[in-house]
Amino acid sequence: MRVVFSQRLSGGFKKIVPEMSILFLIILSVQPQSVLGNSVISPFLCLSAVFYWSLHRQGHLYVVTLIILGIISDILIGASLGFTPILFLTVFAISSWQKKNVLLKPFYLIWGVFSLISGLAFVIAWAITFFVSLQYADIGPFAIQYFMTVISFPILDWLLSHIQRAVAV
Repeated sequence: MRVVFSQRLSGGFKKIVPEMSILFLIILSVQPQSVLGNSVISPFLCLSAVFYWSLHRQGHLYVVTLIILGIISDILIGASLGFTPILFLTVFAISSWQKKNVLLKPFYLIWGVFSLISGLAFVIAWAITFFVSLQYADIGPFAIQYFMTVISFPILDWLLSHIQRAVAV
């Protein structure tokens, strides 16, 4: 009886590893990093995780879960509700659509595809900010956050791939 319960608990945990890793990276992204002096801009790490799990666990990552995680992110960063879910769903939709073309390619091509998709997400983020505030939004912070996100992608890809192998997701 204990073995069956333990196996079910372990199986349940393995199913939520992608969501938990995205949640962890949302929380980590909220913490300002002083990489550029007194900068309070940090990489949008959870975008990398959404891209990674969209490629590797497409059938198990649900739109509703991404919306909930995006709303949690919006609450933590103080953004308008729906801002981050739009970005998550954009990355999820494009990476799921291009999964067959991307998955078995060399890493530098996957990184390039992530750079393009996240670039689109940051342009959408800038446009939403522009239209919600009804005034010009400075592109500088978005560009810095974009480059920090793209630069951090190899480390997160490596980490998430090791997590995936460790729990055999």
